[in-house]
Amino acid sequence: MKPTPFEWTGRLLADVVLAEVSRTRAAGVVLASPPGVATDLLRGWLEGRTHVVIPDPAIVSAVGRALAAVGTDGERVEGAAWRAVAETWGVGKGFLPIGSTNKTELLLDPAPLPARVLPLGDVWASQLREHLGSASLPPVLAGAAPDEVAAVEGALREYFERGLAPDAAFGGLGELEQPVRAALDAAEARTRGLLVPKLTPWTVGLDLAR
Repeated sequence: MKPTPFEWTGRLLADVVLAEVSRTRAAGVVLASPPGVATDLLRGWLEGRTHVVIPDPAIVSAVGRALAAVGTDGERVEGAAWRAVAETWGVGKGFLPIGSTNKTELLLDPAPLPARVLPLGDVWASQLREHLGSASLPPVLAGAAPDEVAAVEGALREYFERGLAPDAAFGGLGELEQPVRAALDAAEARTRGLLVPKLTPWTVGLDLAR
C-alpha cells in the first residue's frame, strides 16, 4: 500500500529529528508538550526508530502545582510543567526535548515554546486538523471557524512566502486583521534558534538536517 502524503511527510520530519538526536548524541527524545493528537502523531512517527519518553502525568501535575504556587500564569501552568519535566530529562538523562507546536501556533502564539526542536513547526494547524480531526490553535484564533483559520494561514503565506506588504497580505481578514497582526508582532521575537524541519519555501527557525 502506498503511503499517504502526510505519512510520507511524517517520515521526512522524523528523519530531521533523528538527525538531531544523532548530532547531539541524545539517548532519544522526550515529549515536552501536553498529551493530544499532535503528540500522539509524533510518538507514532518516532517510536521504533528512537527511544521516546513520555513524562509521568503525576510528576507533571506536581510540578504544575509548584509553578502555580509561585505565581505562574494559570493559563500557562500545564505547558510550563511539561516543559520543565522534559528539560529535566534532557539535562539529567540526555534526552532531546521535542514539542508539538504547529506552524500556526509558532507564528501567532506568544506563549513560551515547549522545546527548541519542533517537528511540526512547518505544518499548518488546518493541515493537522484535516488529517487528525483537530489541532491546537493560538489564542487569537480561539473559536475561529475552519475557513477563518485557513484565511489567516493564507495571509501568513502571502506575507512571508510572497513578500506582500502587511496591508495587502492581511487586509482581507476583516475583524481578524488587527488581532492577527498584533499576535504576529508579539510572537516573532521568539522564533530564533529553533530546529524546524523545512517543508515549504519559507520556514521559521533552522533546519539542521540539510
